[in-house]
Amino acid sequence: MSDSILDRIRSIFKKPEPPAVAPPTPEQVTEAPIGADVVDLTMGLDFGTSCTKVVIGDHGWQGQSYAVPVGTGQGGLERFLRATQVHAGGKVETNLKMRLMEQPDSEELRDLVALYLAGVIRDSLRWFFAENAGRYQRRRVAWSLNLGFPAKRIDDGPLATAYRKIAGLAARLGTSTEPLEIASIRSLQSDQEEGATPWTIPANRLKIYPEIAAQLAGYVNSPYRIRGNLVIIDVGAGTLDVSTLILHGNQETDIVSFHVCEVAPLGAFKLLERRIAALGGVAPILPPLRREDYQSGTVAIPDTLQGLLGGLNASRACEKAFKDASTSFSDEVVRVAEASVSLFRTKQRDAHQNASFDPWPGRLRFFFTGGGSRIPFYRQLFVEGYFEQQLVRYTRWEQTPAERRRQGQGLQLEPLPVPQDFQGLPPALVGDFDRLSVAHGLAYGHENLMKITASSNA
Repeated sequence: MSDSILDRIRSIFKKPEPPAVAPPTPEQVTEAPIGADVVDLTMGLDFGTSCTKVVIGDHGWQGQSYAVPVGTGQGGLERFLRATQVHAGGKVETNLKMRLMEQPDSEELRDLVALYLAGVIRDSLRWFFAENAGRYQRRRVAWSLNLGFPAKRIDDGPLATAYRKIAGLAARLGTSTEPLEIASIRSLQSDQEEGATPWTIPANRLKIYPEIAAQLAGYVNSPYRIRGNLVIIDVGAGTLDVSTLILHGNQETDIVSFHVCEVAPLGAFKLLERRIAALGGVAPILPPLRREDYQSGTVAIPDTLQGLLGGLNASRACEKAFKDASTSFSDEVVRVAEASVSLFRTKQRDAHQNASFDPWPGRLRFFFTGGGSRIPFYRQLFVEGYFEQQLVRYTRWEQTPAERRRQGQGLQLEPLPVPQDFQGLPPALVGDFDRLSVAHGLAYGHENLMKITASSNA
């Protein structure tokens, strides 16, 4: 056919209604060698508990990454955050990611997630071709899709299997003209069982990567990177991720080695659920927990007793229940972070075969990221000194905060820098780049991501 593949895909996603055209074959779209007239594009899809983020990367030709406004908001950060919920069967299905993590074998949940992600993919492609039609008009496009995975490594377990299947179904429906309905997902599954081949993004260009590793890809590939020890504490809606790593290397290349990576179900929604459950036994009337109220990713989760009670007077029983739930939850959070940093230190001592080796006699750098990092509860633990004080027993730091400051010791919070290749984020939102950092990292190609994941020994 004389038409370019780009023209075909643009026609498929033309608003308001795409014409009914025959899909191109996989060979037409992706099997041609990547050359001067072919651009290798990667869609990085960060499927989050509260909201999903998308970045499209062109690192082979333009050397750029594009933040995709997949959100429904008209301005601000909401433009880039897509609530993780989907209309199906006449109702809105919410809490998709956490439900899938708890029941990865559920075919119903897999279908719902695939339907949701198909809509995200379709809208992302539609936006990309509308915004970049001139730039890519004379180039053939070979697409890849990288989907973030909520664990420190990829295995053959039920959750990874579910993610792989979901990625395939979502990519097929998202790049087709079929209605975004559960029936379409089930029809595609029947086609697969009959041996049909996915088109536009074939199976060998669909990958899943640990979200932890993806978050670092932009930093590792940027001129802002600093070699040495680094801790990343990421607080999402569902999970707390703690990663310890060393960025080192020789004159030719940088090497990233993960030493400890922990993913625990201790995110902001889990904190909210714990507090709600504690209050349920003592509060006579408790406003119902509506998870969808916080799906936008920009509405703050209540972090005070009064916020949870909706203005009702708090009894002493309520105050105690709230405090006890918060204290026990904070103990769990700090325990995970403490264990990770302590093990990080031990591994380095073992590697040097020197029990007295001190990897950070002064500052220990850390990034504090994720939507939950804005919540006062977590900031009090990690930014305002509590966690640092707990680490004194594992370090040679001074006992008092004042003396640590005088000696230049302790945790050193650093912002996650915006990579130079990142396009589309307004200057006012630079401080929110960390919310898109996983998607940005996933938008790097296979070779870049493997440099990070392959060197992990966590």
